[in-house]
Amino acid sequence: MSKVLIFILMPGILILSVLAIMMLNLGEKVANNNNSSSPTSPVGTEATATQTQETGIIEGSLSFPSEIIPANMMVCAETFDGKIIECTNKHLVDPKYTYGEGYTLEVPAEEYFVYAQTPGLENYKAYYSEFVVCGLSVNCDSHEKIEVVVEAGKTTSNIDPQDWYNIPTP
Repeated sequence: MSKVLIFILMPGILILSVLAIMMLNLGEKVANNNNSSSPTSPVGTEATATQTQETGIIEGSLSFPSEIIPANMMVCAETFDGKIIECTNKHLVDPKYTYGEGYTLEVPAEEYFVYAQTPGLENYKAYYSEFVVCGLSVNCDSHEKIEVVVEAGKTTSNIDPQDWYNIPTP
């Protein structure tokens, strides 16, 4: 009878006790798994690729000649012979980026050209170029693509593929 009264009179304490015991058991399982040779992921997190010693990160700001940056814009790194190595359409929102949106690409340590592109304009690429470094001004004459050198284990920042103005005039 007293056990039934505990259920009725103190259900919150019973639930807390059961949860505490479950957490202790979970903690023991995690501790035991960490001592084993098999890798584990933290509970509630998604496993993500980690940067290896053979790769580096390219990071920069996004822009578009409009009031908004298209949500479907992607950024790609290509080798000098035009082979696309990696692309992303994931936009990072952070005030550290020039217009509040940026990107990161993890690529093998090598040299690349980096460009932004939007669907529907597949043949048009806005490269990281001398025009971008010059300040995107009408006084800047060159639209020459800039080689981006990626070193293993390092982040190459401020690679902003924003030369949307490199179009032939009729």
